[in-house]
Amino acid sequence: MQEFTPFRLDLVNQCLWRHRETADAERILLPPKTFAVLCYLVAHAGRLVTQEELLEAVWPETYIKPEVLRHHIFTIRRALGDSPTQPRFLETLPRRGYQFLAAVRDSAMAEPTNVPTPPAYGTLVGRGHWLGELRGYLQLALQAERQLVFVTGEPGIGKTALVDAFQQQATAEVPGLRLARGQCLEGYGGMEAYYPMLEALGQLCRGAGGDAVVQTLAVHAPTWLVQFPALVTRELRETLQRELLGATRERMLREMAEALETLTADRPLLLIFEDLQWVDHATVDLLAALARRRTPAQLLLVATSRPMDLAVGDHPWQALTQELRVHQLCHDIALEPLSEADVAAYLAAAAAGAPLPDGLAGLVSRHSEGNPLFMRAVLDHLTQQGLLAREANGWDLRVPIADIALGVPESLRQMIDAQIARLHPEEQRVLEIASVAGTVFTTSICAAAAHQEPESFEALCETLVRRRHLVRTADPHQVSPDGSLAPRYAFVHALYREVCYGRQAPGRRATLHRRLGEHMEGVFATQLSDVAAELAYHFEAGAVWVHAITYLRLVADTAERRYAHREAATALQRALALVPHLPEAPERTRYALPLYIALGAALQITKGPAAPEVEQAYTQARVLCQQAGETPELVQVLFGL
Repeated sequence: MQEFTPFRLDLVNQCLWRHRETADAERILLPPKTFAVLCYLVAHAGRLVTQEELLEAVWPETYIKPEVLRHHIFTIRRALGDSPTQPRFLETLPRRGYQFLAAVRDSAMAEPTNVPTPPAYGTLVGRGHWLGELRGYLQLALQAERQLVFVTGEPGIGKTALVDAFQQQATAEVPGLRLARGQCLEGYGGMEAYYPMLEALGQLCRGAGGDAVVQTLAVHAPTWLVQFPALVTRELRETLQRELLGATRERMLREMAEALETLTADRPLLLIFEDLQWVDHATVDLLAALARRRTPAQLLLVATSRPMDLAVGDHPWQALTQELRVHQLCHDIALEPLSEADVAAYLAAAAAGAPLPDGLAGLVSRHSEGNPLFMRAVLDHLTQQGLLAREANGWDLRVPIADIALGVPESLRQMIDAQIARLHPEEQRVLEIASVAGTVFTTSICAAAAHQEPESFEALCETLVRRRHLVRTADPHQVSPDGSLAPRYAFVHALYREVCYGRQAPGRRATLHRRLGEHMEGVFATQLSDVAAELAYHFEAGAVWVHAITYLRLVADTAERRYAHREAATALQRALALVPHLPEAPERTRYALPLYIALGAALQITKGPAAPEVEQAYTQARVLCQQAGETPELVQVLFGL
């Protein structure tokens, strides 16, 4: 049983018990679906559960209007005696979902916690061994032995599905577990220092028990707390800024390591970082510091990445993982394709255990090569061609296996392209515009770039989500200085975004990038540094070179304030690579000179004063000074040399 005073949730007898001091416990019976909704919310206490997630968990593979949830939420509140305006148990977050607020623990007579059954069509198969390993690492973390686990595999192999299933089990089985996730993003996300860690910290600070996290950061990690101005008062922010004068990158690393150890002293913490093939250098340094610390911590960090992308270039994450493996400071889970038996188990689960048509598992296995994403695409293709149908009594193969001439597509891209082509033209246009914004996109910003009404754009996205076409809902995001939130969506897989992006002519893509950048400039006019990396990305793709260079310099300045000098150098080098696109001197000189000076200063710190790269940067700056004649910067350049 799970207990949240004064109630106990009886998962075996499927009822709710209310304890009273002067009387026997009262048994409260709820309708089956209402009870299932309550179970799911309690199992995920302390975090936002979106309407889509609830509908998918309680009504799998069934179209249910979101309004149906309101009736069940009303019934739950009435049973708990809760108020919607001053909730103690269940809070409604408008246009987002619900959050169970009360602390949940296993009672003394606890039964094994049941995790709500996932939708049959999304059943996780062939990963039981790895789920067991992750649970074993979690048990070690609960004994204050910090654990780092790297989940690797090709695109579509099921890394996120495995991590999601483990997260669901862990939150249900470990009372008081803190959870935070950070997502590395391709492009501008990889240039912003500590991007996934800052995202995870934001979740911890704004989630249940966030006040305690903020207090811990104020004491142990002020250099990190100052990155969240909305979480502190103006007076405290000014005090922190005075105290942080002269702080260094090493101090940031040390402070975060100490803060996490303090946070995990009484409650375990599960950190999940996704797509570390796009990780920034500063986060790599942070992970290295966390892995090498020997002090106790109830910390489990699970990171996903694609080895095929890491193998390109001199990626710092690749070097770190190799070193950690040598010193046995991490664990590896390398996911492999599903076997034919796993595919058969998946198909059987989707058909509620009904017998499979002979040869169907082998057909799907051959054409998908065991990649779960390919497998879903093959099933969708067979269904759309009228060759296969899923009926109430199982799979219905409409033609003999021998008559199915389904050639293996050259790539998943072709299959995704075929899916897109069958959509309504307006839906295709929405996906193409969203692909320009990125893997995760905000409806209001995309709508402005497309000259559409935000409500119309969001309605089309919701249609795609409900039909499970290519996109899913994502957490709302602050899109203006006044703190207002806007709906966000995400492509189900990065490959979907790439296909949608590639379907457009280069000129149209450049135009949309420019529109997105110009709209974001207006929205974030008072806090451009927060979105400088994204603005630089859009203006570079839109061939607005001056704006791209300006915002890359702002990215570098932000990185310097965080003592992430390598990220600063990377942004400055990227900006210098764009300078040749500018008209002839003196405009090139005007932009290039301060970039070379800033680059020399950043390289002095990262590579040492005697490094040839430092001399080269200042030498280029001196040449520009000579070309421009007498300039105030010459003294600074000569001093650097």
